[in-house]
Amino acid sequence: MDSITFVIDGVAVAATPGESILAACQRLGAKLQTVCKGRGICGACRVDVAPEFLDLLPPPEKNEARLLNYLSPGVTTHRLGCQIKLDETLDGLRLRAVPLTVRT
Repeated sequence: MDSITFVIDGVAVAATPGESILAACQRLGAKLQTVCKGRGICGACRVDVAPEFLDLLPPPEKNEARLLNYLSPGVTTHRLGCQIKLDETLDGLRLRAVPLTVRT
């Protein structure tokens, strides 16, 4: 497969296999933010994954899980866009960008 299409906030984005959600969005100017440039430490590229796609994603690694638990405790559908690498099983993936909020 030459490209993988995913939808974020209603906008279809074509990506190459192995590319992250964040990289594809930045390349095409789609709306997804980053502060840490994709290192997985800021949470600005947090996305809400449509429930039917959750089982297709590998579980978050330790640092991503820790950050997600801090930013959205108890929410199991959030992931970091910089940590999701696209492959053919994720063609048609539906996401929603989650606004970055500061916890006090």
